[in-house]
Amino acid sequence: MFKQTWKVEAFVDTINLALGVFLFLSPWIFGFTSELARHTSWMAGATLAIVAALAIGDLLESISIPDFFENEEWINLAVGLWLAVCPWIIGMQDDTAATQVHLGVGLVVATIAAVELWLVHHTPPHETA
Repeated sequence: MFKQTWKVEAFVDTINLALGVFLFLSPWIFGFTSELARHTSWMAGATLAIVAALAIGDLLESISIPDFFENEEWINLAVGLWLAVCPWIIGMQDDTAATQVHLGVGLVVATIAAVELWLVHHTPPHETA
């Protein structure tokens, strides 16, 4: 029913799901003043949450998407990096709360994704006897 690496992957996917939901709700929690910040939070938060939910579904084998694990991490890396730099690119740095939330969530998501990608490409495959 579960893949062998389920516990670690499920833990990471649950963190990403929580970060996506937090990011989606952050405009209301922190009262963002920037309309761009609100829209960015909603779109990026929904993306992170949907990708994490699909990854959890893939782990439970209720859905099966070939090579989804690595694609999921590339999506998370791209979204995380965008979140980390978007306050300065789209001009929302005047909204301090939005800048801090986007930077913090972006760095955490990008770091997790980068570590997982590194582990996938630098860990020798398990040998079966």
